[in-house]
Amino acid sequence: MYDGKHIIITAILLLSIASAGGILTRYLKIPYASMLVIIGLFVGIFRIFPSLNITPYLIYYVFLPVIIFEGAVGIKTRPLISNILQIGALSVFGTIISAIFTGAVFHLVLNFPLKQSLIFGAIITPTDPISILALLKNRAGKKSGKNIDEKEDIETLLTGESLFNDGISLVLFEVFLGLNLHGVAMHTTDSFFLKWGSNMFYYILGIIKTSAFEFLYKSIGGSILGIVLGYSVSLILSLANDFLTEIMISLLLAYASLITAYYLHMSFIMAVIFSGIVLANYGFKKKVSNRTLEVFPVVAEYLTFIVNSILFLIIGIEINLFKILDIWVISLFIIALSIFSRFIGVYLISPLANIIKNRFKIFSDGLTLNKEYKRFLVFGGLKGALPVAMALSLPLNLHLRSEIISYVFIVVLFSLTIQAISFDFFIKKGYKSNI
Repeated sequence: MYDGKHIIITAILLLSIASAGGILTRYLKIPYASMLVIIGLFVGIFRIFPSLNITPYLIYYVFLPVIIFEGAVGIKTRPLISNILQIGALSVFGTIISAIFTGAVFHLVLNFPLKQSLIFGAIITPTDPISILALLKNRAGKKSGKNIDEKEDIETLLTGESLFNDGISLVLFEVFLGLNLHGVAMHTTDSFFLKWGSNMFYYILGIIKTSAFEFLYKSIGGSILGIVLGYSVSLILSLANDFLTEIMISLLLAYASLITAYYLHMSFIMAVIFSGIVLANYGFKKKVSNRTLEVFPVVAEYLTFIVNSILFLIIGIEINLFKILDIWVISLFIIALSIFSRFIGVYLISPLANIIKNRFKIFSDGLTLNKEYKRFLVFGGLKGALPVAMALSLPLNLHLRSEIISYVFIVVLFSLTIQAISFDFFIKKGYKSNI
């Protein structure tokens, strides 16, 4: 057990290290999150915080609501409605395809049990909306040559897809984990390939039969809950008479959405996303003072900055670099698989979304998913806190639990360091005129 003094000292030291990392990013020209993870690796190697550990509850119930809420509040209704087809198709069907593809290949190549493979696929599918947001904020928008509406469409497409695929991935993870624990029949045949194909077919069929309602209830139910809470809190804001109270009530909405969704067994991420969108596009436009409109974005961004600073630093500390180096061949395969599965999901869904957009007038105002946007979506699909939280929340008695956690940390480490640094350079040099 930690006493209050130990927690305060640890928090001060972590923030001090994070501040030093922030200064270093100015001179080394690499993303802030990457710098913190790299510093965390060295801190972990030298065991500066030997008793420090990260728990899924800390990420789920303390860090994620703030992170998701800040991103959701930045989404505007007009570009969201215009691009709902693209965002919905990529975040729902693209995420499901990527997760199942990852699990199938992981099972076939590494001979990992199929149930655990699909759980792993769901864990490494979600992307990190904060990394996308940070890259967009650092981008020189005035030089892009885009008009305001198109710029908003692009930012909403990227951040919206990233936020919503977090919610869908968490629901998939819970569904796959529930089927694993409660047991869905696995069928076998004599031939290896027939056995694999039969297992996959019957297992996916079992998922459809036993969990379709659960999937819809969690995802759609969480979305509706978020809308209701967003409108309710917006009405409550009209009773406040000072901007500090309005800001406090607005921030509490994120955790009210989390708690309510938890007790109703709905997706808390979807609830937080929709409550934030409704608050920003209804409550903030009609129910709050101008002072709140000026101050709230700064407060929310600052809190998110603090939470991310601590989170990325702790992730680096918790990763065992030497264990990853011991299985470097498997590590390379898993990294390649995570990127390729994202490629499959984006490139399979994008043409279909474009066809529907061109055929139905209702979707005609949305963006066409051209090759620049698709590449951005693939290589910008960075992995962050949610995969770590899902991996650590796996039941202790789950078969091959430690292996799954190690493989997830491999993908997250690569994503937050090499991929993030490369992508940051890529967007600055190659996409400044296109995105």
